[in-house]
Amino acid sequence: MDSQALLSGMFAVIAPVFVVAALGFGWARAKLPYDSAFITTFAINVSTPCLVFSALTRMHIGGDQLWTMAVASVACIVLPGLISLPILLAARVPWRVYIPALSFPNCGNLGLPICLFAFGERGLSLGVMFFAAMAVGQFTIGPAIAAGRFNLKRLISTPVIYSVALALTAQLTETAVPKWISNTTGLMGNCAVPLMLFSLGVALARLRFAGTSRAITLSALRIVLGAAVGFGVSWAMDLDHLTRGVVILQSAMPVAVFNYLWALRYDNSPEEVAAMVLGSTALAFLVLPPLLLVVM
Repeated sequence: MDSQALLSGMFAVIAPVFVVAALGFGWARAKLPYDSAFITTFAINVSTPCLVFSALTRMHIGGDQLWTMAVASVACIVLPGLISLPILLAARVPWRVYIPALSFPNCGNLGLPICLFAFGERGLSLGVMFFAAMAVGQFTIGPAIAAGRFNLKRLISTPVIYSVALALTAQLTETAVPKWISNTTGLMGNCAVPLMLFSLGVALARLRFAGTSRAITLSALRIVLGAAVGFGVSWAMDLDHLTRGVVILQSAMPVAVFNYLWALRYDNSPEEVAAMVLGSTALAFLVLPPLLLVVM
């Protein structure tokens, strides 16, 4: 692929993400009606589980690849936290504030569209596997760290877990999904990606924080550490080109917005976490173009 075609392909990946997120940002700044509670609830409980189920059941992915992607995903979530913990302790900063933000990337709102536009439907399916593993951890370990306690009820009330379980059961048992279920989940799932991007823009426009140099520094650490771990895990597991690209991109995503929501709910320095969400997202838009040049 020549340089002009590569740059054109990269622009085709980045532009839709920028445009839809910018629309959400401008919508919020213009103070137009936007029911965040409804959109968030709908995305978490309906459209995202449908997207996960639809994407996983549409693609014929073998058990070995499912296992490989699951291991890679967990490694890319756990390793940044383990690596950054001694750094935070040495710097004498409250690790409970920053570990979730450093561990859980925004591989839903931002990562899934990037995987879709960069690698097509198969890239989206692999990206969904990464997102599913992250979602389980983010709805259990994330609030447990922020609140200082584990909540089993939150785990069993997370719809994504059940959509993953049903999709994997259908895949591994080679059970054909009825056409009406496939069409329905596909239709509902199709609205998940634009909703995620639009909501990301709205959330960024509404965040308020007292920015600190520490939060900005840790924002850069999230991007660098995520990308480094993604490359390291891909090399250690000898992943194929497509899986390697998805793992690296998802691992290098900025701080997930949900980290801010948990920090806000449990009064765990939400201003610092908000600064990391904004800072890392801004940095990601600078880092993504050269990173896409590498993985594409």
